[in-house]
Amino acid sequence: MANDLSFMGSYSGIDMNTVDSLIQAESGKLVKFNNKQASLTIEKNAWKDINTRLSSLYEKLGSLEKNETFQSRTVKSSDETRLGITAKENAQLGDYSVKVINLATSSTMTSGVISSLTDKTMTIKDSLGLDGQFSIMNQDYHSGKPEENAFSIDIKPKDSLKDIIGKINEQTKVSGIQAKIVDKQIILTDTKMGKRSFTIGGDLVDELGLNTKILDGQPSEIIVDGITITSDSNTVEDAIDGVTLTLKGLSETDKPMTVTVKEDTAKTEKAIQDVVDQYNSILDFIGTQLDIGDPSAEKNKTGALVGDSSLIRLETGLRSLMTANVNNGSTSVKNMKDLGISVDREGKATLDTKKLKEALANDPAAVKNLFFTPEKTAPGIEGEPAVKINEENGMAQKMRSLIDSYISDKTGIITNKSNTFDNEIKDISKSITSFNERLEKKRANYIAMFTRLDTVMMQAESQMAYLSSQFNPPSNK
Repeated sequence: MANDLSFMGSYSGIDMNTVDSLIQAESGKLVKFNNKQASLTIEKNAWKDINTRLSSLYEKLGSLEKNETFQSRTVKSSDETRLGITAKENAQLGDYSVKVINLATSSTMTSGVISSLTDKTMTIKDSLGLDGQFSIMNQDYHSGKPEENAFSIDIKPKDSLKDIIGKINEQTKVSGIQAKIVDKQIILTDTKMGKRSFTIGGDLVDELGLNTKILDGQPSEIIVDGITITSDSNTVEDAIDGVTLTLKGLSETDKPMTVTVKEDTAKTEKAIQDVVDQYNSILDFIGTQLDIGDPSAEKNKTGALVGDSSLIRLETGLRSLMTANVNNGSTSVKNMKDLGISVDREGKATLDTKKLKEALANDPAAVKNLFFTPEKTAPGIEGEPAVKINEENGMAQKMRSLIDSYISDKTGIITNKSNTFDNEIKDISKSITSFNERLEKKRANYIAMFTRLDTVMMQAESQMAYLSSQFNPPSNK
């Protein structure tokens, strides 16, 4: 081929530039293929973006079904340094008087002087030279003799006081007793609070100074609205419904603290605002995809999905649901407008927070029911169990159903469109490959044909020279 290319055009003047021009003239269909493929890719990506935006709106609408979205609470303690407070979403609203009389403490034992450490030069890291065992039993363990219980601690002559403390703490999870060292003495503490006790036994009790008195712990004591409550913890969860009190310090004399539990609508307001914002984002994007631009302009630019009937139906459906009435039996909240959500002629929604706050204050259940209608039941026939009736009349339920028809992985409109785009793009790629192969064959044919032409012309020139030499022989002088 290289020789053909170098020879081609030597006589005819038809070189590779001529071949390239001929091929270029026949490549118009290839341009159409590439443009169509690019257009399909743009449409597919536009639907992919719509799918992402719809999925986000689907999730945000789902949050309006959750109880915690409509039952948030704010809590306040008049003295956080003495009384901390947290509340669940269903905590009982109100003001409560709380007085902390006692804090819960744990039972403790502080050892006496450890005989092996009377030498002031010794440290807690030096070996004590003790050989034997001692045992710990807390109040929750009932196994009989101390020397037979599961919490026996074996001591070897090489063990230091620090080693012994480590062995005790290795079994804290099962024994319920924790140990520490203060001034070369052992302090044992019950990990549970309240009036409890524990027992120390074994043949090393005296050597380790563990023959001292146990100081019993005590329960916490508080007075809530005149009612005395005790607990074996400084975290009290059952005094006020849905509220956890953390006791940090005793109340001042004759000065009870105040706990306030109020309804918090901020979470509800944000959830609804998020839905409005995402709805507007989708409507704006749909508008750009359906935009026909200015048809009279010379270089008019249109949206990627102009005239797409599926997208037009989606836009119409979303706008309709934002303004439709909901048949949920409520007289105070029947549509989005009753929550302060207005929709203009272009479909854009705006939230009046003040009006939403009023609706939540008057009837929060009605606000929730506007989005998600509670499941109903119908009595069973002839003693059969009740039958659930899933009406899904709520606005969020209907909108999620519409969105699901588009974004469903298996049957969604966007999935089907994406598959169609993929198939069309694949078919065009095959056509492009086939077309390029035909062009290459034509290029090869052109090269071969014009090379033969040069060959013929060369032969003709050679023959003309021969004939000329025959008719005009050289003269001999």
